[in-house]
Amino acid sequence: MDDPTVRAHPLRAEAEADLTRLMHEITMITGLGTRWGGVVQVRDLEFGHAGQKHGWCGISLREDVLAVPEQRWTTMIHESLHSVSGAFPITRLDPTSGRWEEAIVEQTQRLLRSELLRRLRVILSEESLRALDDSHRYNGHIRALELLRESERRNGWDFYLQLLASTTEQRAWHVVAASRLLAMQRGTGQ
Repeated sequence: MDDPTVRAHPLRAEAEADLTRLMHEITMITGLGTRWGGVVQVRDLEFGHAGQKHGWCGISLREDVLAVPEQRWTTMIHESLHSVSGAFPITRLDPTSGRWEEAIVEQTQRLLRSELLRRLRVILSEESLRALDDSHRYNGHIRALELLRESERRNGWDFYLQLLASTTEQRAWHVVAASRLLAMQRGTGQ
């Protein structure tokens, strides 16, 4: 997937530079290796996602997302975390695993965001960040993971780092337990 119009976008070099700095900090904090190949594709408004980590090790970011700092950085952190996820390559083949991968990565993004932005000297609107968090499509899955974490009396960082580093098989118990909690939430209308 080497579309010359995508590679020539004027925001590409800046996005690649930001992702390179960000990826360094993520690998330092998590201790996990990245599978990002150093390539960013800036996509137009027809692209269906704010961002996407590809199986071929590139990351696509939609141009309108790059124009709004809060969306830009949360999306770049999120996609960067996919690149260090132990389950990422497999979850793309299974929609159920994919939803849990998204929830794990999104909650990890929220936990790491302040520290990463501080290290990179990026200042964003807390109100805008809260609004993005509150409207995320995987909040139900995140709530189920949080219920599971709380029932295990686990520290948030330890819990999500373990899940992030885990393969799909290693995550299985947590995903089954969280799926049951999610089904119970939906059954009670929470």
